[in-house]
Amino acid sequence: MNPPRTDAETPVDTYMNYLFDALGLSVREEWRADVKNYFMLSARMAEVLEAHPLAMTEDLAPVFRP
Repeated sequence: MNPPRTDAETPVDTYMNYLFDALGLSVREEWRADVKNYFMLSARMAEVLEAHPLAMTEDLAPVFRP
């Protein structure tokens, strides 16, 4: 279950809570820090991909080619 919201929440915590609540998901407290790290990593990767789609596609292409 997601922890109750507090005044000390960061915007990331608020967004994660909103997103997980909307999807009907919950995060066990002992896993919350790891989930937040993965959440931040995926958000940063999405920003980089959006900012430089062609460069990222070309850089990553060899990884996905047979």
